[in-house]
Amino acid sequence: MVLMHLMQRSAKKDGFHLAIAHVNHQLRSESAEEEAYLRQYCQKQGLPYYSKEWKAADKSRNTEARARHFRYAFFTELMEKNAYSKLFTAHHSDDQAETIVMKLTRGSTLTNLVGIRSEQSFGEGQLIRPLLLFSKEQLERFAEQEKISYFEDSTNLSDEYVRNRMRHNVIPMLKKENQQFLQHMSDFSTQINYADELIQLVILPKYQRWVSETQEGWRIQLQELKREEKSIQFFFIQQLLQQTLVPQNINVSQKQVQQLLTLINDSKPQMMIDLEQDWQMIKEYDSAYLRKRTMISENELFSLNVGEQLFLSENEWLCLEKSGDIVEQPERIRNWQERSLTISSEIPLPLTVRHRKEGDRIALTPQLTKRVKRIFIDQKIPNSVREKNWLILSSAEEIIWMPKFANSYLSIPKETDKILYRLLYKTKE
Repeated sequence: MVLMHLMQRSAKKDGFHLAIAHVNHQLRSESAEEEAYLRQYCQKQGLPYYSKEWKAADKSRNTEARARHFRYAFFTELMEKNAYSKLFTAHHSDDQAETIVMKLTRGSTLTNLVGIRSEQSFGEGQLIRPLLLFSKEQLERFAEQEKISYFEDSTNLSDEYVRNRMRHNVIPMLKKENQQFLQHMSDFSTQINYADELIQLVILPKYQRWVSETQEGWRIQLQELKREEKSIQFFFIQQLLQQTLVPQNINVSQKQVQQLLTLINDSKPQMMIDLEQDWQMIKEYDSAYLRKRTMISENELFSLNVGEQLFLSENEWLCLEKSGDIVEQPERIRNWQERSLTISSEIPLPLTVRHRKEGDRIALTPQLTKRVKRIFIDQKIPNSVREKNWLILSSAEEIIWMPKFANSYLSIPKETDKILYRLLYKTKE
């Protein structure tokens, strides 16, 4: 009510259009009375009035956050629909102090310790909190002097909410210790805001250089990042998570941030850390990938005879054809990258196509067999690629080809072979 009083004065003086938006959360018996009073006030003053009720069936869980989301979604909708450029709310310096102390108690990132910003972008316009300079006590005195009627929210008296416990027990004690406490909290918020601006100036160019979006998530180049100071690495990780996972309502703890720092600096070439909601950070040599867990089925198995073709995945196609008999390929794979292997017709069919298993070996020469795992290690192939790679085996269960990586001497045609087969493997790169 104090804010509205001051805004009416400003609108009269500066000639801007003012409207009132009210949300009835229906959490208190007095809510209907307050809404009726406000509606009547706006009618008398000739102010456009918009209202909305929060009708959620269950309001017992995470009430404050859900109510806030509902409230600001309504404000956004109004601003877009009616071309309002600025939203003003009546947060004061006590609110600021409570917010910062709550975040310090819970544990928070430096960016979040800025607290309640006096101005910020909101929807297509701005959100402005002009009363942050004043304490609640000052606003109450002003309301009395100006004879401004206002309502006290009865839920403010309950210690059921964390904010109220801070308001009733912690903040008064801190004010008693130092009469300038609210001003110090305001100064602290300003300094954190300035510090965050400096951090962004350093981190954002690096983020834009090292992070790229992929179909599955994001790729992070580690070569330069690993050489940076721990402070740069720390704020880079925070920036990464704020830009990628936080907008998807995924919580990331400080413990996980520390684990990601370890992942970056550990000498192991490949590592993986589980985050929330099946997201993972996967380190593969000089790159890391932030993506959702993909489950490779060990039972995924295909059979292939001469003249047959099949899609191994959305981006992989395989065919076995007899030399001279060209198999008609699907139109959509015409421009895919092709690899081929000519094999002996002595290879027992049908071929089997599957992912690798522990202990798999491939015969490179009559005298030398090598573990499939060792071939991947020698070529520094990332684990995620190893798990997805296909092996092609004869019906005698001997590996004849690892597309992209190796083929067995068993596949090499003999000079006496009159008939040859050809394996075609195509991928959408």
